[in-house]
Amino acid sequence: MTVLDGILTGIYWLHHLGAVAWVGGCVFYLLVLRPAWRRTAAGPELRRSIGEEFRGVVHTAIAILVVTGVIMAVAELTREEVSGAYLAALGVKVGLAVYMILLVWLGRRPAARHEDAVELGRWGRIKAGLTGTTALLVLGVLVIGLSDVLAALR
Repeated sequence: MTVLDGILTGIYWLHHLGAVAWVGGCVFYLLVLRPAWRRTAAGPELRRSIGEEFRGVVHTAIAILVVTGVIMAVAELTREEVSGAYLAALGVKVGLAVYMILLVWLGRRPAARHEDAVELGRWGRIKAGLTGTTALLVLGVLVIGLSDVLAALR
């Protein structure tokens, strides 16, 4: 193993760690926090505080994923042979990841009178079913699955 291989291995590890933090956090929220909040009298201040803390984790994970993802893509695309199937899978993975990032950065919590929609600032409003934590989790699982597809196509 060369030094470059060791560096790339570290970059892959950081990339996977960022994905686990983000997607795993969504799993924890959906399977543990949200049901617990429904059974207890947790106030809005506690929910807001937890949300702010997790938002910091997500933003850090996004930064790690973007930086390491660019490095990994360049490393793979500069190899001698890159198949069309690899390029297609990579394009889908990047597209889904960009959509997830836009949902996090541009999305805001729905107003009390519009609980079925999420405001996207100047981008307008879209249905919450396409933007909620569940959607982020499903998209995250798909993106992680595409990582395995890319590894098989190498």
